[in-house]
Amino acid sequence: MILASLDEDPKKIVSMIKAEISSLKKSSRFIDYYESGDFATKIDQLRMHITRDLLPRFPNHAVDLLTAFLDLHPKTLNRVDDSNGVVGDVFMKACTDLANAYAAVTTSLEDMIELVFNRFMNNDYAVYDDIIFNFKTILGDKGLKSLAQKLKQAYNAKNTMTISQIADCQDDVDAYIAACSFHEQPSAHEHLEIAERFIKHWKGQEAIKWLDPIDLPHTHSWQNKRKALKIEALELCGKYQEAQTERLHWFEETLSPRVYKEIVKYAEVDFIGSFHKIAIQKALEFHDPYVAITFLVSIQEFEPLAILVHSKSSDLDGSNYNILRPAADVLHKIDPLAATLLYRKMIQPILVHTKSKYYNYAAKDLVTCGILSNKITDWKQYQNHETYFLDLSTQHKRKTSFWAGYQTAIAKQKQKEAKILKDKS
Repeated sequence: MILASLDEDPKKIVSMIKAEISSLKKSSRFIDYYESGDFATKIDQLRMHITRDLLPRFPNHAVDLLTAFLDLHPKTLNRVDDSNGVVGDVFMKACTDLANAYAAVTTSLEDMIELVFNRFMNNDYAVYDDIIFNFKTILGDKGLKSLAQKLKQAYNAKNTMTISQIADCQDDVDAYIAACSFHEQPSAHEHLEIAERFIKHWKGQEAIKWLDPIDLPHTHSWQNKRKALKIEALELCGKYQEAQTERLHWFEETLSPRVYKEIVKYAEVDFIGSFHKIAIQKALEFHDPYVAITFLVSIQEFEPLAILVHSKSSDLDGSNYNILRPAADVLHKIDPLAATLLYRKMIQPILVHTKSKYYNYAAKDLVTCGILSNKITDWKQYQNHETYFLDLSTQHKRKTSFWAGYQTAIAKQKQKEAKILKDKS
């Protein structure tokens, strides 16, 4: 931990931060999904020490250290399960900080153009996606034009994206369209981007002209953005009922919680109640149970959620813990059996595939199943906890580290219960 203040000798602070960066550079241990949040917090604290303790008074030191910090990102992101993007976000913030640091020192425009060009061209982890925007004030109109020319001379697909970013910095839609047409006709994705920029300039009809010709498969991920932009464009044109119709079709296809909330927001009062009931029924019948679970959790309809879990439990894969765990947690009091089924689902792949680094999660879930079993009076067609536990212990009796973790989890639960009783007395 670095403890520093602006009154301290900057050499001491610099030395301490360099030591932290060096330690991170030497590290090779893989950081899993569950650890990534704490790791992101740790490196973000390091970033903030540079920006808080050095940048205001010693920007030259801040430039050097932020550069070294950013240079950590390829190796770091290669050893982290950053599925939620929190670690990458820290490095993207550092890129913004680097621009702020350079704004406080004297550097030639040519050096700044080279820095932005080289960093963007080595952007395999998307950390420098916004570097043009971060440095646009430093580059100014002259620097942006020079950078655009440099990129045109060394054309490739990545350079085209950079030229379009420069057009954005200049807030020039026509220049953006020209950048997208630099080598060939704009792609479907570029049609979306062009439409988005017309919407930003309050030109809904022009946006629709770019959106309507887009030819994408029905299930393509870009369809969501196309639909969202179409709705915005229709509203800009004053076609509010058409926009609401688009939302309704979109919701039927996706069960998107965000689209649901927008429909309710813009709906007539007498329509909301019936739409809510229809939405729940669509969730219960939806082809993708994970999407349906996410939707019902989002709108806090827990009783239908329990019904869905009972009807779809055999189809669920516990590897989708990011969806199943929030559902299990909210079902504790509503339907302990449904919650138990979800916890069992999450335990299964960990033990079957011997994912030892996740044993502690499975152990805690097994303890939770035991607690919930006391609240279940009708197990329906499912094994009761005693039978389930016996089968589990027989099938996985050789996984000694798991059972040791289970005993530890049991002990912690007993301590927790004892504390609760003591606090009540």
